[in-house]
Amino acid sequence: MAELPLRWRTATVAGAQWSATFTLLDDDGTPMDITAKTFEFVIRPDAADATMPPLIKVTATATAQGYLVVDAIAATVQVVLTSAATTLLGTGCRPFALWMDPGQSDQTCLVEGPFYSRLVTTA
Repeated sequence: MAELPLRWRTATVAGAQWSATFTLLDDDGTPMDITAKTFEFVIRPDAADATMPPLIKVTATATAQGYLVVDAIAATVQVVLTSAATTLLGTGCRPFALWMDPGQSDQTCLVEGPFYSRLVTTA
């Protein structure tokens, strides 16, 4: 992949389901071999917060916060956050990161950036 981590920003309405799909490519533009890789998407209260668990954490195992869909053939990782997870965000901006092989000696932050959220006024 190009210089890592890639910087990307995103936004959602707090309380809404959110999803994004990331295509992982090698420097030559071919799909990255992600066979046997593990992934984790986290959102923390602020960049200095290293407490565990993070505010939001999703993996390939579905939880009340969401899940990841990893397609090794297409070299994609889809992140899905549930409405329960985005409700935790309220209004504000928090840092997120998509990790490959988290907790391993070769862990790699693939994508990071600000995750904006806002409340919507009800009728």
